[in-house]
Amino acid sequence: MINTFHTAYNPPPVPPRAGYSRPQPPGNTPLVKFLSVMLLLLIILSFGGFLFLFQKLNVQLQAQYNKDMMIQDRQQVSEGTEKVARLSGEASFKGPAAHMILQNEHTAKSTDKSLSNKLHWDLDHSFLQDVQLSSTRDTLTIQHPGIYFIYSQVTFSKHSDRALKQAIKSKVPQGRQNEDKEILKSFCSLNTNNSHLCTASLSGVFRLKKDQQLYVTVTNTSLVNRDSCSFGLFKLQ
Repeated sequence: MINTFHTAYNPPPVPPRAGYSRPQPPGNTPLVKFLSVMLLLLIILSFGGFLFLFQKLNVQLQAQYNKDMMIQDRQQVSEGTEKVARLSGEASFKGPAAHMILQNEHTAKSTDKSLSNKLHWDLDHSFLQDVQLSSTRDTLTIQHPGIYFIYSQVTFSKHSDRALKQAIKSKVPQGRQNEDKEILKSFCSLNTNNSHLCTASLSGVFRLKKDQQLYVTVTNTSLVNRDSCSFGLFKLQ
């Protein structure tokens, strides 16, 4: 018999067959999820590593910058100290050195009771570093052996029948008694008809031993202009 029944509703879906499973969308597979998680972790690790390296490099650059600035500041301070020392007349030499100023007339009369022709130096107005001045304030004693530059300048203000002479003499330690050697000398002259000054200067380089003594002698200490006399040395090596 022919079914002639008609309806407006769609027919029901066909039931699935036994053992049939509906395929999952490709994007929801476990492999894709695993790869997505690994990619996310890789991005996070890469970004974290970049931040770590950036921070470390920044710290190193900052430390190097601070170190360079400290060195530059020290150099500027050192240069400034040296400039101040030069302007103020203070010595900035680090090795053994001495620059002696002659005693004035009043001090010389109160301290020099001998008839020696040695010059006596004013310790309060002189520079002395790693070099010893004798108790009579006329002799320098070397504390550190080596090669030294030695200099002296003596100005005479009075005429003398004898030559106006200054000399630097040395006494070697453990040498013969009273064995003093003249290592440098210079002369100048004054006319009897005028009152001008004359200056005798000398300098030289010598190898000095420990405890070796140096002093300056003149023709007569009463002929010396005490405002312009000096004696000094410094170690070269």
